[in-house]
Amino acid sequence: MGRTLAALMSVFAVATTASSTVEPAARIRTGEGPCGAASGFGSVWVAVYGAGQVVRIDPKRTRITKRIRVAKGACPITTGGGSVWVANDRSNLLYRIDPVHARVTRRIPVPDWPAHLAFAFGSLWVSGYETGEVARIDPRAARVTRVYRTGGNPSGIAAAGDYLWLTFGRGTTIGRLDTVTGEVAQFPLGHVAPGFLESIGGALWTTTGDGYALRIDSANGSVVASVPVRGTPAQPAAAPDGTIWVAEKERDTITRIDPATNAVVDVSPAGNGALAVAVARGSMWVTSFAGSDVWRFRVK
Repeated sequence: MGRTLAALMSVFAVATTASSTVEPAARIRTGEGPCGAASGFGSVWVAVYGAGQVVRIDPKRTRITKRIRVAKGACPITTGGGSVWVANDRSNLLYRIDPVHARVTRRIPVPDWPAHLAFAFGSLWVSGYETGEVARIDPRAARVTRVYRTGGNPSGIAAAGDYLWLTFGRGTTIGRLDTVTGEVAQFPLGHVAPGFLESIGGALWTTTGDGYALRIDSANGSVVASVPVRGTPAQPAAAPDGTIWVAEKERDTITRIDPATNAVVDVSPAGNGALAVAVARGSMWVTSFAGSDVWRFRVK
């Protein structure tokens, strides 16, 4: 196993009486270690860490239509700027994929151990976990235009307001990066090892290594709610019905949270090592990082 696979599996309770209300509508075999997931260009795109591929899934027919060879170690993936982008922690490369012809068109060196990707302010952003850096990519020119020294181990990244926010995977804070000055302000979370970070409904959501989903005020970095998620929570995502879904990779579950009350709605079984979540065609697509498939859940 590579660094990301080993770390994500090893690093990243509220009891609920509600019965599970979400069940998989389909399971799509991808190959070993489906990691990051994203939607765009009418497809679901999954980076398969062990197989070293990006698979394109037709969400209407629920089947793989293309396998694109990159390299073992592919995980964070996103879409934007007319392309699909996937980073690799073994090669420390960012791959740009043409979604029409389904082929790699550029390989871009990025900081050591690219952990997460995000589009914001007309650029693609890559967090360099080992080097304590965040790289800004011009998606048209497909090149790094600036590298910000953040310190720590930047992991999740998301835009909110005029700032880029980031978590520090070996720390206890969330950071706010001023993309003009390069200054980073940090705010305490009261929890350890924050990982994934998403901007949802005007708030920031992250998950932590000590088993919480946190809702954060993007105006001042304060924690609004701490929702226990039994196990090791991974990516949060907004579902079409307004609930927040949190994949959990230790106990292989999906926890649904009502953002109106910040309370757990229910907990449902998911794939082995449930990690990343993509939203497409009224469904939630959840990768099984410790397995070899993607689960599709239809949102009721």
